[in-house]
Amino acid sequence: MEHGARLSALRITTAVEAAARDRAVINGGVPSFDLMVQAGSAAAALLLRELGDRLAHGVCLLAGSGNNGGDAYVMAAQLARQGVTVRVHARMPPRTPDSQRAAQLAAPYLVHGLPTGHEQIVVDGLLGTGHRGALRDGLWADCARLSLARDRGATIVALDVPSGLDATTGEIADGSAAAHVTVSFGTIKRGALLQRAHVGRVVLLDIGLGAGADRPGETDDGAWRWADRVGAGALLQQVAAADAWSAHKGTRGRVALAGGDEGMAGAIALAARAALQAGAGLVHAVVANESVAAVQAQVPQALAHRWPEAAGGRHADADADANANGSAAAVAPRVDALAVGPGLGRNPRSATVLQRLLDQYRGLPLLLDADALWHAAEAAAALGTDTASLLQHWTRDARAVVCTPHPGEFGRLLGTHLPPAWSERAALLQQFATRAQCTVLLKGTPTLVAPPDGAPLWVVPHGTPLLATGGSGDCLSGIVAALLAQGASGEAAAVLGATVHGRAAEQVHGAARATARGTTLDDVLAATRSVWGALAAPPPLPPAVLAELPAV
Repeated sequence: MEHGARLSALRITTAVEAAARDRAVINGGVPSFDLMVQAGSAAAALLLRELGDRLAHGVCLLAGSGNNGGDAYVMAAQLARQGVTVRVHARMPPRTPDSQRAAQLAAPYLVHGLPTGHEQIVVDGLLGTGHRGALRDGLWADCARLSLARDRGATIVALDVPSGLDATTGEIADGSAAAHVTVSFGTIKRGALLQRAHVGRVVLLDIGLGAGADRPGETDDGAWRWADRVGAGALLQQVAAADAWSAHKGTRGRVALAGGDEGMAGAIALAARAALQAGAGLVHAVVANESVAAVQAQVPQALAHRWPEAAGGRHADADADANANGSAAAVAPRVDALAVGPGLGRNPRSATVLQRLLDQYRGLPLLLDADALWHAAEAAAALGTDTASLLQHWTRDARAVVCTPHPGEFGRLLGTHLPPAWSERAALLQQFATRAQCTVLLKGTPTLVAPPDGAPLWVVPHGTPLLATGGSGDCLSGIVAALLAQGASGEAAAVLGATVHGRAAEQVHGAARATARGTTLDDVLAATRSVWGALAAPPPLPPAVLAELPAV
């Protein structure tokens, strides 16, 4: 099994993990107040740069008594120094040393009072990452002011997280006001990633954590990893040879996609188109004889092959006749990676096909999806063993293995329903990947990827309702399989494939003005073209901005 070098990533932190990073930098000699000044100043610069027309009507900041309020005081002072009309409402005076110092230094620039109703920007600096549970009475009233301002058309900007959102679990307290923009300091908080509709657009700002944003010390604390624009570009370097000027169809990766039982040719056709869009040099579709003509008609660039002859079963005579007539070759094409599952079917014949394919392509990078995972769970139950152990046995000789279940399929692999708590779900995913010795990509919002070596999970926060349709998973399988064939590790192929898949959907969703109607997976596949280009040459970000996520 593959165990590559540690891959570049930003961290997605819980409240505890975020605090540990702050504390490590402070213990290293950086004054905590310097971090607060950097946070408030960077947030002010963001508003001045992007919302200048709205600032002309003034801005009101709601400041809490903790360090989140201190960030708001710094932000207010910096805006006021640039000529912006600023009002600050603080229900309680600051109580931490840093927030008291920030309020004192900002005092000459500030006007205190409730929102007038004319401001077009209202900043939520009430509660930070330390909040848990329900809103108290006074905070409820302040959050109600935020909601009223939003209803009147004001842009709500939250500092780190919207007040009332649990930074770790994503639980939203009753009365919490949704933000249009959430400005995240140092790291993006896990709760924000789990509640994208509530946090709006997310902008990650550099506050001076430096390398400490990756881990709080010598030991990795397991914070989730995100392959942002820079990290995804680094993953893309694993398959750079496929883009060389001297590349040919052999060096761009040869992929076998197996499935497509009678009546399900579309699954392999979608996977084949996605693999070709991902740069595969050759795509071989290994399908039931009844599906050969359909696949060739839908994807003429793909080479069609019948399922292995030894499958037998109810179509054995028809297969023999087809072979005699030359409709498709029942041979094992020479390929660099195999993906099995899309439209494979759930019957004894397809179970035999799966086993034959695993034998024929032993040692190659492998992707298992959809019906292949169903057969794995069935076989494990029949043998009285757990599915992770069975998968490890099935794929023990493969150079890389990726499994791509959706939550229902993963629950079947586990033999239980998935818990609703993301921390528990993530732990089960990590344990399963380690036992099965494969990379497991759990589809969802967000998507989680567990590597086989127990390293921290990857999170892929990209995607829209466009992907909640039949065939979406087949497209993802084709992309990941192409990356495996081009030499990417299982971990890199899964993370990069899910990133491209999700970002393409976001691009189409934005062009369609946030509706899934009137668009199809054809649009998503077409959009991958520009996504690949953006990953290869990411556009520069503004000063102090580390990463961004669009509103959903």
